[in-house]
Amino acid sequence: MNDKIQELETQLNDFDPKIRAEALKTLAAMASRDEIPVAPPADVANMHCHTFFSYNGYSYSPSALAWLAKKQGYKLMGIVDFDVLDGVEEFLDACDLVDVRGSAGMETRVFIPEFARREINSPGEPGIFYHMGIGFTSNQIPDDEPEAQAILKSMRDRAEQRNRGVIERVNAYLAPTTMGSDAVSYTHLRAH
Repeated sequence: MNDKIQELETQLNDFDPKIRAEALKTLAAMASRDEIPVAPPADVANMHCHTFFSYNGYSYSPSALAWLAKKQGYKLMGIVDFDVLDGVEEFLDACDLVDVRGSAGMETRVFIPEFARREINSPGEPGIFYHMGIGFTSNQIPDDEPEAQAILKSMRDRAEQRNRGVIERVNAYLAPTTMGSDAVSYTHLRAH
């Protein structure tokens, strides 16, 4: 049974959203039948989580984070991916399925010229301010909002470019061992 649970939990981080959804459904059903131990809900929250759409160090999908919250007894969990809203709907649906209260947002960095010589909330980076928007319910922007669509696309493109740059620097340092650039491709993640 432990091997099956481990396999399903691994599938929660698959790049195919259908595989993630099916694995989460199965895990939730098993938990409801007490086949998987989950911690009782507690007054615990983590409202600042990043999914693999945000290129985090743990490579959690939105579904995997919701499941982690369920297993550990979190009452509330929120995602705030960097510069993208791609995980919003999956995360909120997954939280509903596993009975965890969820919140979805976006985190981005902005430069404030008036504070170019002061550290604001990004240590060692004068003028840089981390800004968050919370309360998103969808990753879809209506067709009658082309300016908003363009802004979000620009943010996503810059994030992907930044992450590819990180991979190039890491690969140069680790050579001859390298990481594939698909690891940071939002296009690849969204293509499924």
